[in-house]
Amino acid sequence: MSDNRRGLPLAAIWLGLPVLLTQGLRVRRETLRLPDADGLTGAAGEGAPLNLVVLGDSVAAGVGVDHHRDTLAGHLARRLASSRTRAVTWQVVALTGATAGDVLGLAREYAALASADVVVVSVGVNDTKNLHPDRRWRAELTALLDHVLAAAPTADVVLVGVPPMEAFPALPRPLATLMGARARRMDAIGRAVAAGRPRVRRIELTLEQGEGLFAADGFHPSAVVHERLADQIANVL
Repeated sequence: MSDNRRGLPLAAIWLGLPVLLTQGLRVRRETLRLPDADGLTGAAGEGAPLNLVVLGDSVAAGVGVDHHRDTLAGHLARRLASSRTRAVTWQVVALTGATAGDVLGLAREYAALASADVVVVSVGVNDTKNLHPDRRWRAELTALLDHVLAAAPTADVVLVGVPPMEAFPALPRPLATLMGARARRMDAIGRAVAAGRPRVRRIELTLEQGEGLFAADGFHPSAVVHERLADQIANVL
């Protein structure tokens, strides 16, 4: 039996558990704590209004980026304003450290989803690092997407894929290898859940080789990656 398609034996995980636990505690203790981005609301362009909601975890919150003008929210608002010749307002509803279940709670409290035209959902990294079982992740992601679809009945909904966590500079090996394997597994489940909902579109969160892809903590994406995500979503929409 293996933990993922690339074959990480469960026996190896158990044997390496003391090292993995030690590394995990060290990462938690030593990783730089960065603030969320400022500017939870903003606008771009002119014309008929279009409402963009970015919902989710620390990626949605823009941790490590100074202002949401330079996160997924601001970049996507400008691209949609340009391509659709409309005034696009953005609203970020996010919580650092949030799992799919936590984000569902945020969504239930945010009544303005009803007026959303585009909803971008970022979730999965915390479910991965918190070692949530497949069944829990699938159930909570399903509930989250179904709630968003019902609460925002005319919106385009985009799910951001779980990133390749083995590429995170903050994670030492073998912890990075384990987290990468789990992230691929969780992402495959997310892909299947999204595929069963025609109004949900999914994009890959890839991290190509290069400098400047991560914030100073080595864990969160930089403004460069936020801009690339916005480009991908704009192309999908």
